[in-house]
Amino acid sequence: MYPTVAEALALPVVRRGEPTVVAGAAGMGRRVRWVHVAEVADIAHLLRGGELVLTTGIALPDDPDGLRRYVADLASVGASGLVVELVRRWSDQVPGALVAAAEQHGLPLVTLARETRFVSVTEAVVSLIVDAQLAELRAAEQVHEAFTALTVAGAEPAEVLREVARTAGLPVVLETLGHEVLAYDAAGQDPTALLADWGQRSRAVAVSERTAYHAQAGWLVTVVGARGADWGRLVMVSPDPPPHRHVVVAERAASALAVHRLVARDRESLERQTHRTVLTRLLGQPPHELPTRAAALGVPLERRQLVGVAIRP
Repeated sequence: MYPTVAEALALPVVRRGEPTVVAGAAGMGRRVRWVHVAEVADIAHLLRGGELVLTTGIALPDDPDGLRRYVADLASVGASGLVVELVRRWSDQVPGALVAAAEQHGLPLVTLARETRFVSVTEAVVSLIVDAQLAELRAAEQVHEAFTALTVAGAEPAEVLREVARTAGLPVVLETLGHEVLAYDAAGQDPTALLADWGQRSRAVAVSERTAYHAQAGWLVTVVGARGADWGRLVMVSPDPPPHRHVVVAERAASALAVHRLVARDRESLERQTHRTVLTRLLGQPPHELPTRAAALGVPLERRQLVGVAIRP
């Protein structure tokens, strides 16, 4: 994951410049994808978002309206922050219009009281970014190895979901396209809360891509299927936008589940496996989450009288 603006300011090379956050402090958690040194005001169209912009201010507009447009343009393209060195253009403080605009748009505005080598700042922040990217690659490689091993071993859905919950530390649910729960792992959380009104909640979550994050629900959803025949969705409950490694976990788990379905479809369906699991638990000592799980499967047990029937094939 990319470093935040606050982490970039904590670097020794930046601290030597005596940084001060003068506006947009609420955005200090923004991620820095890159560092860009720019002295001209018309720079926004060259950015892609996530840049920490460094400037001495020597070519920035003189008028308040021009400064406000400059900040608005940076905010519109998703710049992570603006760092101004107070040596060449402004000696004590930046203009009030710049501060007010940055606060209005939630763009972190940082001043450096001492002359700072921007090339050293760039090198230090980029080093943080590269380290974060390498960590993501190593994590992704470990995920690929773990789920490849599960696929080769023909792991059951419960095993795959257990690995998802262990790796991501988040609850995960496998459902049909009809929004019935096939399997789940609550990752140590309350399964009753996880599955409550599952069908209704799931129908409200629609994504346009095979893997996407639904921010309102806090769900990372990936479609499960193979050979053009989709049959389910894998849902990771993630209150915050998931890092890339969690997306990799979800997609690799979906692949493992799809392969298992292809191998096992001639024996029995996942729905039948799930029904058998519920019945087995019902015949034994029913766990406290059984009513919730059965309801998610479309078989509510509350205030119902159950009648058992045995059929000889």
